[in-house]
Amino acid sequence: MSVGLYKYNGNIFDDSKEILSENIASQRMYNKYLEPAIEKLNIYYFQDGAEIRKDNLDSVMSELELLIKWVMDNVEGDDLKYLLCRLQNIKKVIPKSLKNDNDILYIF
Repeated sequence: MSVGLYKYNGNIFDDSKEILSENIASQRMYNKYLEPAIEKLNIYYFQDGAEIRKDNLDSVMSELELLIKWVMDNVEGDDLKYLLCRLQNIKKVIPKSLKNDNDILYIF
């Protein structure tokens, strides 16, 4: 299992098609590193169960920067490489995926 970033064509609760799927972290990595960081840093928008919209993009990107810095300071070795790669990729994907005010990105 993993935690990812998703976008759907239409309402997620109706018969919609997935149009974006980006891995954020394996469940193990999310639980071991990101969940404690999210709690410690009081992250609100960038976490499992979140909905990201254009109107909260600045907050999401700020939170993502905090997470990247936390990972650089608190994770080592292959886990550090993995998480930095995933988070830096997500940092590029999010702004490109929110093209209009109706777009919603989901984290789960």
